[in-house]
Amino acid sequence: MRALRGLKDCLLTGLVVLLPLTLTGYVLWLVYRAAYSVFGPHTPFAQLMRRSLGFYIPGLEAVVSLGVVLVVGAVGRHWLGRKLVQAAEAAFLRIPLVRKLYWASRQLAHLLLRPEASPQGHMVLVEFPQPGSYVLGVLTAERVEKVGAAAGQEVAAVYLPTAPNPLSGWVLFVPKERVRPLPMTVEEGMGLILSGGFVLPKEGEGAHPQG
Repeated sequence: MRALRGLKDCLLTGLVVLLPLTLTGYVLWLVYRAAYSVFGPHTPFAQLMRRSLGFYIPGLEAVVSLGVVLVVGAVGRHWLGRKLVQAAEAAFLRIPLVRKLYWASRQLAHLLLRPEASPQGHMVLVEFPQPGSYVLGVLTAERVEKVGAAAGQEVAAVYLPTAPNPLSGWVLFVPKERVRPLPMTVEEGMGLILSGGFVLPKEGEGAHPQG
């Protein structure tokens, strides 16, 4: 039984680590393949460019892929684009199991990649993995009642992002008195984590957490 539990834990941990990487890579690959099929070196567009300019620009499909991502981002900021995104989200949220996975991934991505647009989350310091050593985390919930009831005390939810993929990490439920707020923005904290401590936040520029 212990071997089966260990195998299950390894499987779940592997999925947590690989899922965001795989999904992101797959989406980018689809965009690149679509651009390659239209602008790649063996396409009619490339032949037209050679006849017109006398040469083909290597890597044009990669530039086009980046442009597509930027255009989608620009459209997503427009009211019509937001309506389309909301319609797609509504479709995902109707699918059992998928809706929970999608919603959790969406909230986490917004918190880590667009912290200025997120209504919650600020950097905190907690002891982990042993007393006397500390890690940076993002306070995602100041109170988790069901977990606190089971633990017999009020606990807060803290997300500990890892490098190089901040969308994978640990979720700790920590007694509230052991959570230390930091005068640091999520963006500064993520820079510190992903750089291995090399990129330090500038003095006096951190955002003081609320609460």
